[in-house]
Amino acid sequence: MSNNILKKCPACGNDLIISELSCQGCGIKISGNFAISDFGDLESKEWEFVKQFLLVEGNISKMQNEYNKSNGEVKSLLNTINLKLGGKKMIDKNELTAMSNGSKVIRTLQDKIIACGGQALMPVLKGEPVPFWISSTKGGLESKGLRGVVLEWRIFDAIVKKAISLGGKIYRGDSAAQSGATIGSDDLPLDTIDGFISTEFYGAHIGDTTLRRSTYYSGILDWAGIAVNHRSQGRGGFITINHEFMNGDNE
Repeated sequence: MSNNILKKCPACGNDLIISELSCQGCGIKISGNFAISDFGDLESKEWEFVKQFLLVEGNISKMQNEYNKSNGEVKSLLNTINLKLGGKKMIDKNELTAMSNGSKVIRTLQDKIIACGGQALMPVLKGEPVPFWISSTKGGLESKGLRGVVLEWRIFDAIVKKAISLGGKIYRGDSAAQSGATIGSDDLPLDTIDGFISTEFYGAHIGDTTLRRSTYYSGILDWAGIAVNHRSQGRGGFITINHEFMNGDNE
């Protein structure tokens, strides 16, 4: 039985490559570095959806009947698949404009992503920029680099407030989280972004390991002009809050 191809390492999140091909007939093996197609991002249910979509020649009404879903649900799934294949998200401009509200941090993030049509590229300290977009629930952002995790508006706001309480600077903790450090340890204290948000918002406890979410929160805060994302200077990477957001007037 064949397994679906993974594109990201489940341990560290880096890209995977195919290093060996084998023939089921004669058993010959070919070694090398083989790229994985973007189609490898699709889950089996999404593959079936794509095949059915082609069979009905792209008829949305027929897809609604086939899957017992509303027009909006069908289009939402098409959006998800489209993004995984490197396409652009279909945006309802009126819906996005009505969404902008909340604290100064949240308004800044929402206004900027709306101005970009609902999607943008997150700058990273090493490597290519990472695509991100407004989540289907409108409750935050999603990123190609962190599938299945909504980067919530309220958590962006909480990170900024936490950094302000620490004098405007907060360590990310992403390297420690990626290496398996436990929350509350010397490597991943509670006053790092990953230590803080994991316990406050993601249900983790002291002594648990956690996902490396701070990379994405920090990169997007930098993209929005709310903070500056810094490389490690000995103790790990960190962000500093820009002056106009340091007065605490985020309400």
